[in-house]
Amino acid sequence: MVLWILGLVIVIYIIVMIPVQYRNIEATKKELKKSGKTHNEMYEDMSFEQQQMQFNLQGNFFNIPASLIAELIYFLRHRKEKVS
Repeated sequence: MVLWILGLVIVIYIIVMIPVQYRNIEATKKELKKSGKTHNEMYEDMSFEQQQMQFNLQGNFFNIPASLIAELIYFLRHRKEKVS
């Protein structure tokens, strides 16, 4: 019973984090397009606080499934932009 509750909490957490991850991915991609910088250059120019926020948002073990799902959703929604 405890494992079911723990599993349910993890699934709810992942579902809640998908929109957060999606917005982060979308904002990062827009900033890359707008600035014309590489991914590494953009992160080097960020403040320490922004770097830590990105690291915690993307590097947390529990955020990996939500991040992968959000990246897939972003790719599916924006795949026509890349072709044009």
